[in-house]
Amino acid sequence: MEWYSASDQASRDRLEDAWSDAGAIDPELCETLLEVARGDVLEYATAETNGEQVTRLLTVLGYPAATISMVVAALGEVDPGTPARYVFAQLQQAKNLFNAGRIVGDTSGPDGFAFVPRPLSREIQKIIRPQSGVARVF
Repeated sequence: MEWYSASDQASRDRLEDAWSDAGAIDPELCETLLEVARGDVLEYATAETNGEQVTRLLTVLGYPAATISMVVAALGEVDPGTPARYVFAQLQQAKNLFNAGRIVGDTSGPDGFAFVPRPLSREIQKIIRPQSGVARVF
């Protein structure tokens, strides 16, 4: 599955289909929110295999999917791709970040801006690392 982006019109159209507010956000700000959200998701996600660790690192460094697949294949592992739950979590975290910057009522700061930090909520954490109810034995 492909990460959300606001870098081109096709990406923005896809994003607006999933998040109606995205069309009203400046494209540069929207791209920043999505990148921060993606980083939050990747930071919280656990990388269990070498292939997943390599995929995560190369994704954060901005390598294209085709290059990542070639590197993972050279390691002799199957490319795990980006799990759909990570992409969904990215979208939800971007919404949280956007809402954190909205001014509600007269709660703005001295410069007219307000920001409430939004770490990954428990709901988003559960999307990234679903609880199966089965204990892991290491």
